[in-house]
Amino acid sequence: MENLLEQTQLLGDIPAPPGTNVTNLVELIKQLIAEKQYEGVALLFTGKSEAPGNISCLQTMGMELYHDVCLPNLTPTIHEEKIEQYTCAEELLCLIAQYGHMEELLLELLEIIEEQKSEYIFTTALRALQVVLLRMGDKKPRALEWSLNSIHTRIESLPLPEFLKGGYDHKQERLLEQNEQIEKLLIYYITVALFYEPLLKDVLSQPQSSDQIFYDTSINRRNVLCCFLIQMLGKPLALLDLTVDERKSNTYTQQCSRKLTEAATKCLADPLRLLSMGEQRVRWRRRLNAQKGVHEMSSNNIFFIDGKLPLDALAIYFYMIFVEEINLDTLPKIYAHLYIFEACLYYTNELLAHAEPTLHYRALLLATRLLDKLQHTEIPANSIELDVHKNFCNFICNVVGYSSQNHQRQLGIKLLRQYILRFDDEGKYLLLKNLLRTVTHNGISGFLAIMHKDLVAKALLNSTTTHLPSFFSGQDFRIIFLQYICHLPHGEKTDLIEHSDKVISSLNALRFFAIKDNKNRTGLWNFMHEIEQQFLEPLRNALDYSVAHYKAELKRMENGLVAGELDTERKQLELLDINIANATSESGKLDLELSRQRKIEILNQNLCTFDLMRSLLGRTVECVYSSKRLMKERAVF
Repeated sequence: MENLLEQTQLLGDIPAPPGTNVTNLVELIKQLIAEKQYEGVALLFTGKSEAPGNISCLQTMGMELYHDVCLPNLTPTIHEEKIEQYTCAEELLCLIAQYGHMEELLLELLEIIEEQKSEYIFTTALRALQVVLLRMGDKKPRALEWSLNSIHTRIESLPLPEFLKGGYDHKQERLLEQNEQIEKLLIYYITVALFYEPLLKDVLSQPQSSDQIFYDTSINRRNVLCCFLIQMLGKPLALLDLTVDERKSNTYTQQCSRKLTEAATKCLADPLRLLSMGEQRVRWRRRLNAQKGVHEMSSNNIFFIDGKLPLDALAIYFYMIFVEEINLDTLPKIYAHLYIFEACLYYTNELLAHAEPTLHYRALLLATRLLDKLQHTEIPANSIELDVHKNFCNFICNVVGYSSQNHQRQLGIKLLRQYILRFDDEGKYLLLKNLLRTVTHNGISGFLAIMHKDLVAKALLNSTTTHLPSFFSGQDFRIIFLQYICHLPHGEKTDLIEHSDKVISSLNALRFFAIKDNKNRTGLWNFMHEIEQQFLEPLRNALDYSVAHYKAELKRMENGLVAGELDTERKQLELLDINIANATSESGKLDLELSRQRKIEILNQNLCTFDLMRSLLGRTVECVYSSKRLMKERAVF
């Protein structure tokens, strides 16, 4: 069937000839469709003699035609079984959108978009809605706002595969678009792109006032469309693979995310003008107007409205710009890299606060890229006073310690190190001190202990004077080393398997300084006796107790158990709290159904860990005593 809309647009708004019978026209169209005379329906609106009067009738009978003809024929069944009849009703709907009553039809179309489940009917409704919104122009931005809200609601309601919530690795991401539900989601996104492109072109063609000095943040068509485009970058699209890699095929996900980013950038002109939104909405909470149900400033600035511009979607927008480098060359060069990094921390925190590992990965990549851009710029220590830095550290430590994705844990630990090293000396000290005090994951605590050792070692090597920087010596060094590194949380009763990483790192750090700092530049030897009393001696005793206990358990296992001892054996194994990979079930609790041989293997592994600790402890104590004798001979203290 020919495109009726394109042909009838040339006729314009021509008044109906006197005596035109609207009712007869509706009945005639229904009869022609019933007789499958679809070309006859087309002639009613394209023929030179009939078209002017019939098109004019659409202004008064458009909604009647919609309810009696279009709506009954725009169904999944008719689309599947009678495609020509469906196409005829679709063309009539577009004619009504062009010449009929706009406001009433708009509401009907929004209802279809939100309630109809067929993607074909969704596409049909969008096509007619596009015509209505173009007719309305700048006069009714609220109509555009309602329409885009309905579209986004429909996109959010689409079913997604469960595995997206748990994340995926680099091999699995190559097969994402093979999933039927993801394929359907991308079809919707492509359809929406065809819908907004003419609207965007129309919005950008409107000249802006030359008297306007500041950016207009009111609810106008440009801003409404901009918020929608950024919002579409959030979930569910953000849960897919957004990586733009020339070595990879140009996937549909890449095409959709690129188009949305480019379109939003055209609306903004300067993408970085929204950088401050994260800080303004997180750091300074606006009061809620109970009567209106909105926060302050919402009526003056659409970008303040959470429902219009979610921070996680805005975070993905900046991810696309800085990491995937979409429109990166359009950014103004006047922004300081440190400002960009600290402003984007609010967005990385927003992504890290979500449950989906895919969003965590985007946050890690964004923070890493912006830290790289800092190059030789140091972050001042007073920045740590901001909650955004504290929250960032907590989120990163959670990813490193507990992420289900191995590549994210590896990226997270590199990022944490890079982040700490970017601060000045005071900032490095404060960060390490606070993290060692608050982090509960022993693997991370061990990593931080070694990192502190490396920083002090570098200061020992680079310092040309007798005294080290104050943050790596004296009382500051004592606080970190004595309270957080060489420290057993429960003394001799500390579970050494659970704290093995921390203990091994602490022994290595202590042995290093015992060897290298034989001039007492750090002040270590001023409190060495305290380390011996609260760390070395309790550790030796704890090792003796643990080895004896585990050997006894191993002997019992090797000798076998009688039936009456089974319950006792289960309880004792629970108390051991064996924290070894693959020794626990997915829930984190000890799997009591492990075979006897597997339990023997675990006990032997733990005894090997104790042997390593005992060996390190012996070498550390030997280094301490040797350095003490040497320093006494030199009369260092």
